[in-house]
This record gives sequence, structure tokens and C-alpha cells, in this order.
Amino acid sequence: MAQGHQPTREGDDTRAKIIAAAAELLPRFTIAKITMEDVARASGMARQTVYKHFRGKDDLIAELIARELRSRHAPLMRRLARRKPTARGFAELFLAQLEAGLAFPLVDPVLDPQIAPRMAELIFGVDVVLETLEQIWAPILDRYAEAGLLRAGHDRRMIVRWLTYQQFWLVTHPGVLTADERQLKAYVERFIVGGIIRSAPEA
Repeated sequence: MAQGHQPTREGDDTRAKIIAAAAELLPRFTIAKITMEDVARASGMARQTVYKHFRGKDDLIAELIARELRSRHAPLMRRLARRKPTARGFAELFLAQLEAGLAFPLVDPVLDPQIAPRMAELIFGVDVVLETLEQIWAPILDRYAEAGLLRAGHDRRMIVRWLTYQQFWLVTHPGVLTADERQLKAYVERFIVGGIIRSAPEA
């Protein structure tokens, strides 16, 4: 029985090494220039081995993004979500995730207008990223729904997609909307959160 589990553990180790190598290369090579061959060399593995675990570059980079979300964003959101649900609290959750996103190592290259569209394709076109974000937001949206603050008729997946789109736009266009923190907070509360969360539960 123990031998039957060994290949899975070895596979997980190999996959982790590939992801680690890609994470180290990406800031230098950028999304546009990195290749699966680069990752294979950096991880000390054959190219076929890399392709055995990832169908292509998009899948590998999307997994890197999802790993960042699981390791940094998820614990932060869980901690903040313990607070009593309020419209302002939801805005704080959005802004906290935005701040974590701005600290993501890939943000600097993403500000390049040639790379930002490719990053958007990865976030919105490869399932693992949005699925991870849905897992992060699901318990939060549940709490707000139970408190009577979630507006009726919204599809949860579309809410997460909308929040992610807004955050991506703000990450890739820093200072375009507003350079003032208070104005940004007001924008988030009124125009982003206002369409999703009620300021008070309906009677």
C-alpha cells in the first residue's frame, strides 16, 4: 500500500520543483519571454517531464498565480473576514486583497502594456486562478448573505469575476483612477461594493 502512494508523492515533489523554478525565473524573464525550456533547465528536468505536469506555459504561470493567492491572499482574507459583516468591512476586504496583489512579485512586469493583456488572459482564461479566487471569496460571500447584506440575484461566480476585474484594472493602472487613498476608498465603497453589498439588511 505504501508503495502505491510513493509515485504521487514523487509527482508532487517534481511539480513543486517545476513551480519553484518558474517562480525564480519569471521576474527576470517576464511572462512574454519565459519558455518551458527555460523552466526545464532551471529545474534540472527534461522538457517532457515539465510537460507531463503542465500542458503549457499558461497552465504553469496560472498555477504560480493560484499558489500566490493560496499562500498570501487566503490567510489575509480569512483573518479580516472574522469581523462583523458590514459594507465598509467588505470594502476593506477588497482593498486588503488589492494591496496584497500590488505586492505580488510579477506586478512590475505586468505594468508593461505589452504584458498586461497576457496576464489578463491567464487570470480570466485559465480556470485555476478564478477557481482559487472563488474558494477564497465563497465563505465571505456566505457570511454576508447570512447577514442579509448580499444583494439578491447576483451569481457568486460573477461577483468574484467582477471583483477580480476591478482589482486587476487598479493593479495595472496605479494612479490613473486616483492617487489619493481616501478617494480610492470612496470609489471602492460606492461603485464597486455598492452594487454587491447593502449598507444595511432589508427589513
